Amino acid sequence: MERKNCLLSNRGVIKLELINTPKECETINTIIEGLPDDLLICAGSPEIRCLGIAKRLAQNYKAKNILLIRYSGHQSEERERNIRELKNRLQNVGNIDEIIIDEENPIPRIREITAKIETYSSKPIARITIDITTIIKWHLLILLESLDLCNLAKTCRFVYTEPEDYMTDIFIPLSFGINKVFPVPTYSGNFDFYKDLQLIIMLGYEGDRASAVFEEMDPDDCLLLIAKPSYHEKSWEGRTERLNKEIINIVGESKIRYIDARNPILVKQQLDDLLSNPKARRFNHAIAPLGTKPQTLGLYAYLRNKPRNTIVVYGSPARHNKFYSQGIGRSWILPFQ
Repeated sequence: MERKNCLLSNRGVIKLELINTPKECETINTIIEGLPDDLLICAGSPEIRCLGIAKRLAQNYKAKNILLIRYSGHQSEERERNIRELKNRLQNVGNIDEIIIDEENPIPRIREITAKIETYSSKPIARITIDITTIIKWHLLILLESLDLCNLAKTCRFVYTEPEDYMTDIFIPLSFGINKVFPVPTYSGNFDFYKDLQLIIMLGYEGDRASAVFEEMDPDDCLLLIAKPSYHEKSWEGRTERLNKEIINIVGESKIRYIDARNPILVKQQLDDLLSNPKARRFNHAIAPLGTKPQTLGLYAYLRNKPRNTIVVYGSPARHNKFYSQGIGRSWILPFQ
């Protein structure tokens, strides 16, 4: 399904088409038909699905500039091969600038990206497409806040490509070990030290990471958020519960809550419902985004309202499984506003 989120009327007036549900797209066109996007941002990765957006761009898609993010550290043959193919597919789309980001210290480069984006802030509508597929989750949260400070987040189009499948197995995990658990910069909050701590973990397929965050934070209470329905309802349902059996046994099944996997607007509403009621306000909240990338977008939509006594924590793995995911699944344009 092809979807345009901006239209140019016959009088030249730009109208934004607001969407409330993710739209699957087999072909990705420019935001305004007949005009190049100002900026396309994407990231290279060992996961082949990072090529999804490049493979689905319309033949006549153009962007004035392309920011291709590549991460330092954990270099791999798969990542370099995918980046070479990205550059080959994008070379006729627009001018490519590579941005090398230190995984441990992304803020200087994110400031550089923000500065490039800010050059479009004077336009009535900045045509910016951001592929969030393989941008690291806590980096994405910092980038989103930077975009909001420039008053640009509301005009960005966010694209996400699923894998065909994750290489999940109880005995061969998606990641190995934990590097550290840390508060995400700019999301450190102000705790009320008279309140107990409630940890909210947005669970994914990495049970060891979730357990490590729980042990490090040692909360007084914990909620486990599980995606439902999953990306593939028939074959993936129950997988999160199975791969997080250890922490579910510790916390208890009564602490499981369900949130949407793919729709950031629904995720934002569900977090509001869970964390804004009188019972939840008795706690300080620490939120750990270990779930899907669209859920991270929804988490930011919740956080942008500056909820009190809330921090975001992240448990970074020592390394990912070489076979983290396989194939290129469906691509979606995600609702955000």
